[in-house]
Amino acid sequence: MNLVTVISQLKQGNHNTFRELVYKHTPQLMTVARIYTRNTEDAKDVLQDAFISIYQHIDKFKGDEESALLAWMKKIVMNAGISKYKKMSYTKEAYVLDNVLERSIEPMALANFDAEELMNAIYNLPLKYKQVIGLYAIDGYSHNEIAEILNVQPSTSRSLYSRAKVLLQKSIQPNKMVV
Repeated sequence: MNLVTVISQLKQGNHNTFRELVYKHTPQLMTVARIYTRNTEDAKDVLQDAFISIYQHIDKFKGDEESALLAWMKKIVMNAGISKYKKMSYTKEAYVLDNVLERSIEPMALANFDAEELMNAIYNLPLKYKQVIGLYAIDGYSHNEIAEILNVQPSTSRSLYSRAKVLLQKSIQPNKMVV
């Protein structure tokens, strides 16, 4: 079935077509949800909320390519994850790397690091670091855009990104010793 037919059926409220959409895209969207939430349980909640929003707002989707639909759904998941923490009153995470100098990551260490290991390292970052890595390095937002999304200063976004890279480096290098 082509995407135009799928979109048409979704807009008509076809539950079976929506169920297929959910099954097909849950793994990719769960990855996005895990980047923008504190833990797997929160990611599951955010993903469920996002799918409800996708179902309710599918009529607003404009496009006829699967990549456009996936990008639209990823944006909804990202926004749901970020919104979850804006609404809740969590205590602020301590930024323990205030005086850490940034060092570069050994290219050979990255060559020995597979995508799953990298994503697990990202998932284990504190929330703010994870969000900035996701927004900047994965989704391609500028630090000015990230500042607006997260309600911080652009310099804070840059600082969080720099600190996140240091944390990633520390989690990568002990596991992948290069000789």
